[in-house]
Formats: sequence, C-alpha cells, structure tokens
Amino acid sequence: MAAVAGPLCTWLVAACLSAACDAEEYKQKHCCPGGSGAGGGVMLGLRRRLGARRRGLARSGMAMAVALQAERSVIEKKKPDIKQRRVVVTGMGVVTPLGHDPDVFYNNLLDGVSGISEIERFDCSNFPTRIAGEIKSFSTDGWVVPKLAKRMDKFMLYLITAGKKALENGGLTEELRNELDKTRCGVLIGSAMGGMKVFNDAIEALRVSYKKMNPFCVPFATTNMGSAILAMDLGWMGPNYSISTACATSNFCILNAANHIRRGEADVMLCGGSDAPLIPIGFLSWSLHFQVF
Repeated sequence: MAAVAGPLCTWLVAACLSAACDAEEYKQKHCCPGGSGAGGGVMLGLRRRLGARRRGLARSGMAMAVALQAERSVIEKKKPDIKQRRVVVTGMGVVTPLGHDPDVFYNNLLDGVSGISEIERFDCSNFPTRIAGEIKSFSTDGWVVPKLAKRMDKFMLYLITAGKKALENGGLTEELRNELDKTRCGVLIGSAMGGMKVFNDAIEALRVSYKKMNPFCVPFATTNMGSAILAMDLGWMGPNYSISTACATSNFCILNAANHIRRGEADVMLCGGSDAPLIPIGFLSWSLHFQVF
C-alpha cells in the first residue's frame, strides 16, 4: 500500500491547493472590498464554480484510483517459489529429572520411572505440596563458562547445556562447526517463564539496597536471552529468537525451526525449550492453581 498511498496523497494535496488558488484568484478579481452583500453574492457564484470543479476532481480521482489499482499488480513482486527441503533431526540433548542423556531419558520413560520427588532446593515443609519434577545432580562443567554460570538463571544453564549436548550427539564437533556457514546456522529455543529466579533475587536484593542487585537481572530474565547467549557462544548468525507459548513452547520452536530450513533460510537449527520455575513463588503459584481447578 505504501507505493499506492504516496502518489494518491500527493495528488489529493495538489488538488486542494489548486482549488484554493483558484478561489483566491477569483476573489481578487471579482470581490468588492468591504461589501458584505456583494461579497455574499460573489461567494455564492464561487461555490457553484468550486462545486463543479470538485465534481470534476472527484471523477478524476475515481479514474486515478482505478489506474493505481491496476498498477499494483506491476509494482508488487511475487516471492519466488522455493522447493521445500527435507528436514532431519541429527542430534538431541536433554537436561531433565529423568536423566541428562537422551537414551537414559527415553528408557526411563518407557520403564515408567517417575521424575517427581520431594523438593530439596528450598524448605517447603509448610507448603500444601512438597513434591515436584526437580532436576538434581546437575553440572555445567565443560558446557558453560564458570563466570557466566554464576550469574545466569537455571533456565539458561539448562538451555545452553542441552543445546551443546545436542550438537555433540549429532556429531557436530567444533572442527566440523567451523566448516559451516555460520550465517545459515540459527538458534530457536524458547521459554515459557524465563529467568524467574534471577528476577526474584533482584527484588529481594532491592529490599536491602539497589547496590546488591545483579546488573544483569533484566537481560538474564527475558525469555529470548538463553537462545541469544547460545548463538553468541557458537558464533551462529542465522535466525535467532525465541517463542513463548506456555506448555507448547518447545513444539512451536521446533516447528518454526523446521520451516526455516524448509524455506531455505537456514541449513542448521538448534531448537527446543527450557524452563526453571522451581522457586517458592513459582512452585506455589502452580500448586494453588491446580488446587483451584
């Protein structure tokens, strides 16, 4: 519409200016100075003249609108059809209460092993519920730089660790990754809740003093930052964003990542989802929610 609206608006402005100039010219030639009666008669004649002119402009406007409408098909360029490519899953990585290896995780699911246990991360003895799917014995050694590991929220630590495990599982070693076109490698990993603990810790620190706050509390709390940090770590410059759609987050990320490859916008995509809402406020919110329903 921008290509159409521009000329049309310019034409309307030009028409208004033309009518105004004609009115001023007519007034200078035929109006009697200071005569209200004569002036009234002149203005009546001017209205008739301008009315006829406006009707002519309206007809011209209709013709021009039709011409512009026909020209749109010439201006608009159709996106060339791209033959959709096949998409295959080459590697998987997990960090879950049922294990940190895809095979262990899958076999535990088949064997009916439960990932639900008593919470150890914080005292919940006075809470109505004291069990959850808590990830235990988790380590970032070899996956995340220690300096960042101390500052990041757990949802980001899970995300980066699982993402790098997926690359390793798929046989994409650092040597092979260096041969890839990094502008065609992307990361699309979402989160429903983001960095709840980092943000909650900042609120608690603020109660003491703003100087106690983590200066990275906002960026490390946003849902897209995990995907961004992993992309920067790998040096990948392809599609990079996150999707947040509650419990369907991972599914949407996987679907959109596959579409990027199908449409020829990327060759490799790391995709999935990560969350770590197991803190008192997050845990109690869910607990009370399910009690109501």
